[in-house]
Amino acid sequence: MASIEHYWAMDADELAAALSSTPGGLTAETAAERLPQTRARALPTDRRVGSWRLLARQFTSPIILILIGATVIAAALGDTVDAVIILTIVALSGLLDFAQERGAANAMTALLSTVRPDARVVRDGAALDIPADEVVAGDLVQVAAGDIVPADAVVLTADDLQLDQSSLTGETFPAEKRPGRVDDAAPLAERGDVIYLGTHVASGSGSALVVRTGRDTEFGHVAESMHERARRTGFEQGMTRFGLLLARVMAVIVVVIFIANLVLQRPLVDSALFSLSLAVGLTPQLLPAIIGISLARGAREIARHRVIVKRLNAIEDFGSMTVLCTDKTGTLTQGSIHLDAAVHVDDSPAPALLEIASWNARLQSGLANPLDAAIVVAADAAGIRSVATKVDEAPYDFDRKRLSVLVDTPAGGRMLVTKGAVDPVLAVCTTAVDAAGRDRPIAELRTAALDTVTRLSGQGMRVLAVATRPATEAACTAADEHDLRLVGFLAFADPVKADAADTVAQFATSGVRVRMITGDSRLAAMHIAAELGLDDSQVVAGSEIDGLDDQALADRVRTAQVFCETAPAHKARIVAAYARAGETVGYLGDGINDAPALRAADVGVSVKGAADVATEAAAIVMLENDLKALLGGMHEGRRTFANTTKYLFMTTSAGFGNMISMAIASLALPFLPLTAAQILLINLLSDLPATGIATDNVDPNRMRAPQRWNLRLLLRFMLVFGPVSSIFDILTFIVMIAVFGADETIFQSAWFVGSVLTAVAVIFVLRTRGPFFRSRPSTTLALLAALAATIAVALPYLPFAGLLHLQPLSLPMLGFLALIVVGYVATAEATKAVFWRRSRQADGGATRGSIPHTPGASTSAS
Repeated sequence: MASIEHYWAMDADELAAALSSTPGGLTAETAAERLPQTRARALPTDRRVGSWRLLARQFTSPIILILIGATVIAAALGDTVDAVIILTIVALSGLLDFAQERGAANAMTALLSTVRPDARVVRDGAALDIPADEVVAGDLVQVAAGDIVPADAVVLTADDLQLDQSSLTGETFPAEKRPGRVDDAAPLAERGDVIYLGTHVASGSGSALVVRTGRDTEFGHVAESMHERARRTGFEQGMTRFGLLLARVMAVIVVVIFIANLVLQRPLVDSALFSLSLAVGLTPQLLPAIIGISLARGAREIARHRVIVKRLNAIEDFGSMTVLCTDKTGTLTQGSIHLDAAVHVDDSPAPALLEIASWNARLQSGLANPLDAAIVVAADAAGIRSVATKVDEAPYDFDRKRLSVLVDTPAGGRMLVTKGAVDPVLAVCTTAVDAAGRDRPIAELRTAALDTVTRLSGQGMRVLAVATRPATEAACTAADEHDLRLVGFLAFADPVKADAADTVAQFATSGVRVRMITGDSRLAAMHIAAELGLDDSQVVAGSEIDGLDDQALADRVRTAQVFCETAPAHKARIVAAYARAGETVGYLGDGINDAPALRAADVGVSVKGAADVATEAAAIVMLENDLKALLGGMHEGRRTFANTTKYLFMTTSAGFGNMISMAIASLALPFLPLTAAQILLINLLSDLPATGIATDNVDPNRMRAPQRWNLRLLLRFMLVFGPVSSIFDILTFIVMIAVFGADETIFQSAWFVGSVLTAVAVIFVLRTRGPFFRSRPSTTLALLAALAATIAVALPYLPFAGLLHLQPLSLPMLGFLALIVVGYVATAEATKAVFWRRSRQADGGATRGSIPHTPGASTSAS
């Protein structure tokens, strides 16, 4: 379908005709015909790449490309057999990476399908919910507060519809949207009849005719011209620093070895291939695949706890989380809010109040909320059936904290009914109703009113005020909320879950401090905090936050346990303050006002069924509002983090040790200690067990505290265990030359077998910080390790061994290699005990990964 220009300046009927749409929407058949074209122009919803591109990516690292180029040169100079072997090993390694990454991507696609957003459209005259990416041009969409707009569309009807389009225009305040064409020269921000893809409805509701989708929308144009980088997690930042460091170390050693071999007058091509192969050996080639496998498997395991990970890179931060900020409703409380009392300002029963409040609750068209639902349920239970007629509405917003509905009452007459937070409603009242039904100046009853609110809040109740005034207006806005008459207060109860205090305690035992953020009053927050086991003396109100700069707030949050009377901006500042104080912050929220905090958090968590904008902003979505499920998911995040870093610690220390050994051997021996093909094959076989590391078991003591990326610890580990490996390598080649009198081929064969056997054996030592015989590896890891060892021992005896410059080893030589493996394992085990003991002492006495709560604190993560 051709794109329609200046559609915002067209008459609605003219536009509908151009899009072949009707008042009943498109037919299902027409929508199905347009869907392929819509999908062809869809915006990418994730970072997944196609199979061919993913395969090509396995061979595009600079080291691999240089190695391939040098190998081609070697083939051109006549060394065809070695060149084919090297290229075959490189291809096998790349295909292994590709298969693992592709499998991980497919698994994540299946999981994410459960939390994709829906859109409500009208087709064939009936409203239905469909996946948001199936909305097509000509559809009629219905939107309400909290919805993310699924396409660029022209407004047909609007009921106080206001759009937060700051992500597109930078506007601070929501923009009002209404039907009616605007000038064709109007800039984007002034097109009051258009709602845009990617923005969200701040309040009100409406319907609109879809004009553009996907890459043809205003958001699509921006997305194609600006590739916004996603927020990088702590793990990703650590990986970047590690990669740069590894590249520097590798470059220095490789250049030194290459120059040394040239000085020793060895062939240029052989020396180049040898040096480049060493570089490949030091590089953790399987790291992208290992991370992908670990994260995908972690996401599947986390999903068993009814928790879906939307962005895989959030899993490590999930396991590193030290503070969890959460609202109380539905998470810490039962979420079954009920109206407990309707009272006058002096705390006496107010029977008429419920009827007035029910008009406001039934007729408001903004975001559905549990408080209004509780009012309606209570009114129905009380037999209140009278329904006023709605005239207009001033929707709720988080600045005024009030919602007003202009109604014609059943008894006749027009009335403005306002409901909202106590202080904002009192601020616009001039009179109040006493127990006798008389109107009195608000000043005379203010003390009694506040005493009533204090008593109710002290019982953990959420209190709203209701006020009215006679009206003659034909419409209403927020400016009409003045000279109101305070009718009374509504008190809502939401009991704390029976297991909430225990769950909060379990988080604390796991090294995560739960902090409650609520819009409730200080007294209500203190009451709930006490029931949860939080310190109710450490309460910070939104007004106090307003008086603190960022650093002062970062200092204040160290001791605060509860935040009350908060606005959306407060929530985001609290999250940022914890991050500034050195914490890894999780935030759990499900409302429109939670979106900024969800984006600011290291780990944003929402709940299925939450406002679309909250679900979109979150990295993790719980299918049930159960904090205990999140606890289980967090432990799986720690397991994933631990297994990912196991590979890093093992492969970098082994690679560093091999490079030292090769450097010494290449200088001391009259021949190259290994061929390029042998080095690459060792690398491939050593990495084979690593593909099962994601399935490995993790020691219980590693799950008890948050884990963080620690580059210094990784360096210490590499500098300690690399030389330990080199000592046994050097011992091997000394004995091979001095005792066995090995020639070049026998030497290379023995070192090839010994290198693989020691690399495989030490996996079982380094995968745990405790005695290796007390920690059971996963079956998959054990089987893959056995397979790699078997292949390494068998290769010299196979018919094609000569192509790899390998030949059979004698029984005494195999026995010696077995002794080397046993000695290496025993030495690594003893070194490991000393290393981890001293590391804990160096970390200030922190044990088992505990994190000191100081800025920049970090903990080992291997």
